[in-house]
Amino acid sequence: MSDSLKIWFFIGDLLLLNLCIVASLNFYGGAFWMQEGVNNIYLLVFSNLAWIFLVMVSAPYNVTKAWSLAKTVKSQLAFVFIHLLVVIALVLFFRQKYSFFEVGLIYLLFVPLFFVIRLITLYLRKVFATELSIRNYMLIGRNELSNDIRKFYLMNPDSGYKFQGYIDFEPGGFSVEKVREVCLEKEIQEIYCCVPDMSKNDMQMLINFGMDTLIKVKVIANPSASQQSVNLDAHDRMPGIDVTTIPLDATRNQVIKRIFDFIFSSFFCVFFMSWIIPIIALIIKLDSKGPVFFVQLRSGQNNKPFRCLKFRTMVVNADSDSKQASRTDARITKLGHFLRKTSIDELPQFINVFMGSMSVVGPRPHMLKHTDEYSKLIERFMGRHYVKPGITGLAQCLGYRGETKDLIDMENRVRMDRYYIENWTFWFDLKIIFLTVVSLIRGSDKAF
Repeated sequence: MSDSLKIWFFIGDLLLLNLCIVASLNFYGGAFWMQEGVNNIYLLVFSNLAWIFLVMVSAPYNVTKAWSLAKTVKSQLAFVFIHLLVVIALVLFFRQKYSFFEVGLIYLLFVPLFFVIRLITLYLRKVFATELSIRNYMLIGRNELSNDIRKFYLMNPDSGYKFQGYIDFEPGGFSVEKVREVCLEKEIQEIYCCVPDMSKNDMQMLINFGMDTLIKVKVIANPSASQQSVNLDAHDRMPGIDVTTIPLDATRNQVIKRIFDFIFSSFFCVFFMSWIIPIIALIIKLDSKGPVFFVQLRSGQNNKPFRCLKFRTMVVNADSDSKQASRTDARITKLGHFLRKTSIDELPQFINVFMGSMSVVGPRPHMLKHTDEYSKLIERFMGRHYVKPGITGLAQCLGYRGETKDLIDMENRVRMDRYYIENWTFWFDLKIIFLTVVSLIRGSDKAF
C-alpha cells in the first residue's frame, strides 16, 4: 500500500469511526450534544486516542500486495477487535457508563463500512490506474540480504519495483561518483544499501547523495546472527533493521506530520481564514487593481512545481516570476507593505497545506527560476526539496527571511533546511512554530 493511500485510509477511518459513534449515540439517546454530552465526548476521545495509539504501535496499514485477501481481512479484523478491547478498558478504567447496545451498534455500523470502503477504494484505484508506476532500484553490496531483497521483488512483480543492477562494495574504495553514474543512466528512484560494515563517512556521503539527487536511500542493517534472512513483507518495521536514513522517509512520521498539517490547517481555515479572506480581499480591491490572490508556480517536494497561494501585495507586473522583492521595491502597494511586514500575505498557504502540497513547517518554496539558478551555485541546494515546503521553517524562525542579496544568505538557509530535514521530529515542528510566533510578535527588519 502506498504512503499516500495509508495516510488517506487513516484519516478516512477516523472520520468514519467518529460518524458511527455519533450515529449510534444519537439513535439511543437523541441529539448527540443534548443527551449526556460529556459522556459522549469521553467516548469520542477514548476511541480516537485508542485508534491513533494502535496505528502507531502496530502499523495496520503496512499491507503489501503479496498478502492474500484472507490474510488482509484477518489482520484488519484483529486490529478492529483490539481497538474495541482498548476502548472498553478505557471506559471501565475511567468509570464511564455506556449501554452495551450503544457500543455494539458503533461497531455494527463501523466494521462493514470499514471493509466496504476499503474494497471500493482499492478496486477503483486498480480500475482507473492508467499505468503501473515503476520504481527503478539498485542494490549496493552482494550478500544474502541483497539477494533476499531482489528475490522478493522478483516474486512480486506487481509491486512496481524494477531491478537495475548491483554495485559491489569495496571497503576503502567506495565511490559515490560510480553510484551517481548508474543512477543517471538507469533513472534510479531508490537505493538499497546492504553493507553491514560501511564506514560512517561512506554512509554519510551516500545519504547526502540521496538528498541532493532526491533519491531515497534505504539502509538495511545487518540482521542478527540467528536471523538467516529478512522477511521483506515487513522489513520496514522489523526490529533491528533500519530502512530509513531521513526521519520523514518513515511512513509513521509522514502520517503524524500529515495529520497535524490537516488538523492545523482545517482549524485555521475554518476559524480564521473564513473571515480574514473577505476583509483582506475587500481592502486589496480598494487599494489597487488586480486579483486578490497571487498564484505562482514554485518548487515543491521532489522539485515538482505546485501553485503557491499568497495575498497579492504588488501591482500586476511582468517580473513577478523572476525578480525578488526588495526593500524599496516600487511594485509593492501601500497595503502590500503592511501585509508583507506582518506576513499576513502568506496566510492563504494554509489552503496549500490543507490540500497537501505544503506543510506547516518545512523549507520555504522558491520560484522556479531561483531554484534553477541556485541549484547551479550551491552544491547541496536540491536537498531542501526532499520534503514538502512549509509556511515557516527553521531558517525563517531564526531570522533568515526576505531578500537574499548575497549567496551566503542562501547558503545559510540551505544549511538550516538540510539540518531540519535530517533531524526532524514532531516536537521540532512545534518548537519552530512557537519560535515563528515569537519572531512575528517581535517583528523583523528583514520583513518588507
